[in-house]
Parts: sequence; structure tokens; C-alpha cells
Amino acid sequence: MRSTKLPSWIERLLGFGPIPSPPHVFSLDEERLRYGHLARDRHGFRLRAYRETELPRDPFQHGPLGGPLRDPAAFRDLVAGMVKAIPGGVREASLVLPDAWLRVTFTESGDLPKEPAALDEVLRWKLRRLVPFRVDELRVDAAEVSPVPGQEEPRRLLLGFAIEQLLAQIEEAFAAVGVRIGKISCSSLSLLSALQPAPGGAFSALVLVGDEGYTLIFSRGGEPVLHRYKGFTGNLPDAARAGFVGRDLKLTRNFLDEHFPGATLGSVLLLSPPELEPAWLDRLEEGLGRPAAPVDGRHLPPLRAEEPGVPPWRSLAPMLGAARQEVA
Repeated sequence: MRSTKLPSWIERLLGFGPIPSPPHVFSLDEERLRYGHLARDRHGFRLRAYRETELPRDPFQHGPLGGPLRDPAAFRDLVAGMVKAIPGGVREASLVLPDAWLRVTFTESGDLPKEPAALDEVLRWKLRRLVPFRVDELRVDAAEVSPVPGQEEPRRLLLGFAIEQLLAQIEEAFAAVGVRIGKISCSSLSLLSALQPAPGGAFSALVLVGDEGYTLIFSRGGEPVLHRYKGFTGNLPDAARAGFVGRDLKLTRNFLDEHFPGATLGSVLLLSPPELEPAWLDRLEEGLGRPAAPVDGRHLPPLRAEEPGVPPWRSLAPMLGAARQEVA
């Protein structure tokens, strides 16, 4: 997603060439605002600066897609304090949001209109048939991806959507201190951009686990083929949650076997809180039929830190992916 008047999906569908993302990346969730200056060099990336600050307690309204800020003025002050303390300042930046806030789904399509308003209307019409949310309250974005065998329409679109009011509040807070937020992405797709694709056309699986749910991506050649976010319902006991996850993983693996018979599943990578890693590694091996490994520096582009106190990969890897992405 982008906040410019010409969204990235329109540019991509009209054939504009990609350009590198800015080296400045902010990451926001319900607890913290993080900033990383991730500069490219001939060896990979340099982490030139990293900052994070805690948000006040319960700063966002609650809802299935998150919710608007309770106190936009206080958030503007927090953003201003962080940005003004960054050496050299920031003019343009990318933003990474939780998967629960910025959701993803797929749809098929024929030829699409090139006029922006008409294209937006078509995408909203398609999204209304797929999700139970009030689409008029959402910002909707899309990118064309490779079709899957057996689909009825010639094109396949990756749709992204999030609450417009929330995105606008965040953008306005940064704009107030002279920062233009360009590309907005969810954590899982940003993380996918940080990883090397599996060799030989094999599929990869990536699982990102959070407090509210988890995301599973099947990708090939670095492009998402399937993206599933599943929220945790209520306070499920551990045994019930494990059963829920196990069944969902097996159903998802069936998608791969059904649409791509004989396809090889290569790496299975996991990004989760350290205390959850052992249980999730077992679940993934059982559900997907392949051993899983935690994401660490071996799976990411070379990165050198210029300051002490490097954050854990769980915080840094999606930001690195956002800096690595190209904006169409």
C-alpha cells in the first residue's frame, strides 16, 4: 500500500519500472514504534541507526482489523519526538504494520480498467465478495501475481486492505514532522522480501507467529502463492490451539498438493517469540511434513550494525525486508 495519489498497484499494472525503497523504515504495532536506517552497500545492508519507543497503554481502538488511534495528538507528539532525535532527519520512509491490521487475500480477474477510479471500484467490488468487513471504510490496494493452475480468469491479484482512518491518522502524524510515508506493508510480506527464494523453482513456507494469530505464506521465486492469516479465537487452551493450528496447516498443505501436484516444498521458516519456538517447530513439521527452522541471519541478506544493541531478528527482519523491496 502507498499513500501517494497514484497507488503502487496502478503503477505496477500500467508497467512502470521498480525503484528501490528508501533506507528509512518505521514499524508500528500495538505496543511499540520502531525505526531502522537500513542502507544498502555492496556487501548487503548496514544498520546505521535503530530506535524504538513504547506506546501508551491501549493506544488503539479494538476491532478485527485493529482500530483508529484513541488519542491522535499524543501519537503525533510521540512520532515527532522520535523523528527529531534521528541524526540527519528523515524525509521519506516505508512503514510495516501487523498482519492483523493489514490483511491480504487473492482474487481472479480479467482485463482491468486503467482509469484509477474505475480500477478502485472493480477491486472493491471483488473484495466485498471475499471478506465480511465494511469495504467502504477500507483502503484497498492490489498487485498482479502469477496465476495458479485451474483458475478461471486469466489474471490473479493479491489484494491488501486496512482501515482507512487508521492509515490516515498514522500518515498525518508523520507528515506533521515532514516525513512522507510511501510504501505500507504487513509484517509477513515484508519478511518474505527479506528472504532468499528457494532454488530450482521449489516452494517455500514462511510462518510468522504473533500474540493475536499467525500467518502462513507459501511462495515460489519470492512471490506469494498463498497467504493465510488466522487469528486466535478467545483464550483457547494450549491443547485446543495446537489442534486448531495442526488442522489448518494440513488443509493449507492440501492446497499446494491440489494445485501443484508433485511440487517440492523446500524450506519451512518460522519467526516467533523465542518461548513459542519449540512448540511451533514441532507443529510445522507435523502439519507440513517438512522440518522447520527459525529465521536468523543465515536466511537474510548480510547486515552490519554501526551501533551497539542490535535488536532481535523478530523485530529487525521485516524492517530489513521493507528496505529491500522495490516500489513499482
